[in-house]
Amino acid sequence: MASTLEHAELGTVQPATATPTVVKGIPVRAGPGIIGARVNHLEPTPVSVPATLLDIDEQAVLNYQMAVFCFAFLDVVSTVLNIVAVYASGLKWNCWQLLFILLLVGPLCGLFGAQYLKRSLVLVFVATCMVKAVIQVAYALYSFYFWTILFAFLQCWITKIAATFWWVLGNLTKERRRKVLEVKTYETQRVYW
Repeated sequence: MASTLEHAELGTVQPATATPTVVKGIPVRAGPGIIGARVNHLEPTPVSVPATLLDIDEQAVLNYQMAVFCFAFLDVVSTVLNIVAVYASGLKWNCWQLLFILLLVGPLCGLFGAQYLKRSLVLVFVATCMVKAVIQVAYALYSFYFWTILFAFLQCWITKIAATFWWVLGNLTKERRRKVLEVKTYETQRVYW
């Protein structure tokens, strides 16, 4: 067998003692009529739909759009819960609670910026994510508690996703952004890195 493979690789003629390989197959019968013709005349004629072709930047915007929208929504919920928890605990309002109310503006801008592909609104979300990341990292270094370190990494990761979305949005003109908003048939891939 090894010599047969060697002869096949080298393209040389095999010795006359080798028996040729016999291939047995079952013939496949074609369906009724002409291939591609309608069999049932009661079915409607298929309508051709033009394919939407997107370049790499437009695909990246669509892929990041849903991730940023989801992260902004979760950020709104977590910020509101932080504000409610501080208010319910009976603590006096100080600069930190007011800061969290101001930081609520960023995720709301992120929601609308991701939905309507507005780069300026996404920039506000990125800025508030950066402020939150600095606060989370400082608190994680101060407390050195497992959960605070984990949340600091999480906030840095969300900041990276939002900043990448903002950067990719900058590669598209306003006309191309409108085109991307009109696309409904493109199956997006969720991007989390």
